[in-house]
Amino acid sequence: MISVTDLWLQLDALTPSPLPAERVPLGSTHNRILREPILAPEDQPPFDRSAIDGYLTHAEQPAGLVTLQGTIAPGSPAPTVPPSVGTAVRILTGSALPASAAIIMQEDTKAADNGCIHLLQPPSTKHIRHRGSQARAGAQLLAPGQLLNAGALALLASLGATTPLVTRRARVAHLVTGGELVSPEAKPAFGQIRDSNSTLIAALLADAHADLLWQQHVSDSRAATAGALAVALSTTADIILISGGASVGDHDHTGSLLAAQGFTIHCDKVASRPGKPFIAASRDGRLAFGLPGNPLSHFVCFHLFVKRVLARLAGTGPIALIHAQLAPHSELRPDPRETWWPALLTHDSVTPLPWRDSSDLTVLARANALLRVPSTPSDNSRVEVLRCS
Repeated sequence: MISVTDLWLQLDALTPSPLPAERVPLGSTHNRILREPILAPEDQPPFDRSAIDGYLTHAEQPAGLVTLQGTIAPGSPAPTVPPSVGTAVRILTGSALPASAAIIMQEDTKAADNGCIHLLQPPSTKHIRHRGSQARAGAQLLAPGQLLNAGALALLASLGATTPLVTRRARVAHLVTGGELVSPEAKPAFGQIRDSNSTLIAALLADAHADLLWQQHVSDSRAATAGALAVALSTTADIILISGGASVGDHDHTGSLLAAQGFTIHCDKVASRPGKPFIAASRDGRLAFGLPGNPLSHFVCFHLFVKRVLARLAGTGPIALIHAQLAPHSELRPDPRETWWPALLTHDSVTPLPWRDSSDLTVLARANALLRVPSTPSDNSRVEVLRCS
């Protein structure tokens, strides 16, 4: 039985480099990983512009009465020279300005008669966004490896970088086994339960920014599982997930069927609670995971192992464990295996949540972290935590 840490090392070795890069439209790059440097095509901003609504004047204009000579609207060309002393031009936020200009805020003026305004104080340059003040042409604004969040996408749009080079999203096929499972819409007969793993995995993959290509539920017979596995392998999925059939019972066929398909089995049990019956396998660069059928075990194994692989395929490092203060009066059941306890992580502490067994779904709606509980009890109140959201 392999330890969690040793399995992490094996999985890292099996995913030494990210997936290939591709150019995609900007609207499809949210939460993708950038694979090229992004340079400023021109000075940022590309011209002097007003940061306020107000009036453009000569730099030497004193306070007092001035005559209005029109308006510069945003998007209009700037005049080649500033107004002469004694005159002013109405400007709006974003208006282009000539060199050596000065401006005054609308709040620092007073209306006057005959097309004039009264400047209550001299103008200044402090409300001018000068050309190149944010970046010069050719400066690197985004580096390879950058996660393209909303702010990064806005920057790309402002630069005209509408088809950036990013890592391809991982593609996943998901097979769910279990003769006792019925769809969430069905009313279970006695001895049946609704399938929650299909919904759970689909949501977890969406959170991990991976594409679910194919998903199917079959009975736990060997023939049905083998047939569905063959279909999953015929897709272009980078990762095959199989829910159920990962243990050693009469209906647990995942390991032997993967071996029959030429996969190398790297792990069939991991020293984790929950999540002991877990299969990791590979063939020609493709990874397959056999997840234990219980949904809490699903949740734990996904975050410990599958999400780690997805992060490496995306080109990011796996989520690092953090240290947190264990909430007072926390009760943790010891076990010979290390436990990854569903928990609620706040800004200053982590609270273990109550759960009865690996089929207990009631805890997952509140859990946003997994608390690592070593097999050897410790009095230390500083604990390791894996964020799950």
